[in-house]
This record gives sequence, structure tokens and C-alpha cells, in this order.
Amino acid sequence: MTHEDYMLIFGSNVYADQMYTVSYQDRDTGDRTPLFTLENSEDSLILTAEIRDKDSELIAKIDRNEFTQINENFDLQGEIENEKGLTLTGKENGDVVFNARITEDGYVAVSGTFYAEGKKIFITDRKVEINDTPRQTINGVNVHDTIFIGNNNITITDDGLKF
Repeated sequence: MTHEDYMLIFGSNVYADQMYTVSYQDRDTGDRTPLFTLENSEDSLILTAEIRDKDSELIAKIDRNEFTQINENFDLQGEIENEKGLTLTGKENGDVVFNARITEDGYVAVSGTFYAEGKKIFITDRKVEINDTPRQTINGVNVHDTIFIGNNNITITDDGLKF
């Protein structure tokens, strides 16, 4: 596959940049917890992420596409740029915890359940939820199906997304 500069489809919007850092910012403390980073390099799409469970225990750590740690109760398969992408599943129930893939249209789509600062953050290419409540507004405005250029730091807050 020839490398392309992939755009991120996230919460029903598209982001065009060379690098994407998605994090959660706690309303009370202002602390930011990185969820994942994607980088368009000359050779491939590079993922860095720490995925934790609801008890803040580390499930998987991916550093520049290298799996440096994975909990024995989970299985990690695939590659981002191949067919179904990179998928983290629970061995016991087969539930998908995290998936990063290239869509048929050539976008990067990330979906999964993240836990940060005691909050459950559910992300797909069409929605963003915190504790099962939609948080799709961007800088306080309800925006959907829009392309944003040059916004590489995407922050999820209890009030929605902000740049």
C-alpha cells in the first residue's frame, strides 16, 4: 500500500493534519490525560496509546506501533493499514475494546472505550460520549460533518470537544 496523509474521522467530523493528539481534560483539575496519538510519517501511520480499564489498570500500551505491554486477558491483532485494522479484544467475551483502521474512503477511524479521571469515554467515527452522554459539540457549537484543518490537538471535555 502506498502511504497517504490520512485524515482522522472522529465524532462525525474530519480533521486534516500530520499528527493528531486526542486527550481528555478533567473539568475540576484541568489535568489532561492523553488517549491516543496518530502521526502521518513518510512510511506509515504511527499510533501511540495507553488503553486502561475502568479501574485504571493498563490493558495495552502501544508506542509508535510497537506493542510494549498487553494484559494477558486481552488480545491484540492486525495492523492499522491492513483490512480490519488494529483491534484489541477481551479474550473472555470477545468484546472489542479498541480499533484503529483505515476506512474504505481512506480516512483513519478510531473507536474504543477509554477510561480517564474516573470517566468512561466512548469514541467512534460518528460519536463521542462521556459516561454514556453525547459530547459532540465543538468549542460550544453543535457541528457535524465538517472538515477542520490544522487542529492537531483534540481535547475531549465534559462540555464537548475543544481545540
